[in-house]
This record gives sequence, C-alpha cells and structure tokens, in this order.
Amino acid sequence: MVLINIDSNLENSDWTKQSNDLPEGKELEEYLKSIGMTMDEFKKLPAYYLPKRRKRDE
Repeated sequence: MVLINIDSNLENSDWTKQSNDLPEGKELEEYLKSIGMTMDEFKKLPAYYLPKRRKRDE
C-alpha cells in the first residue's frame, strides 16, 4: 500500500496562503504575549521561518 501525504514538505506545500501577515517588532511581541507564546517558541513555527527563508531565496 502506497501512502501519499500531500503537502508533507512545507517547502513545496500548495497552500492558499504561504506568507506572514503578522505584526512586526514590539507589536508582534505584544501579540505573542497575549496568546501566551514566547518569541523563541514562535521562531520554531513555519509562520516565522518560511517567509524569512523565501525572502532570502528571492
């Protein structure tokens, strides 16, 4: 049996939205604090590192 895992690789995912529209700077820190997340935790999420990687690769 072959298992197909669509979008298993975040780099090649076919999502409708792959960009980060979160606030930046102090505003982002305040938002993260309001949802109980630290900046270190946020930096581990694809919402943080994928847009940065894509921008770097352009």
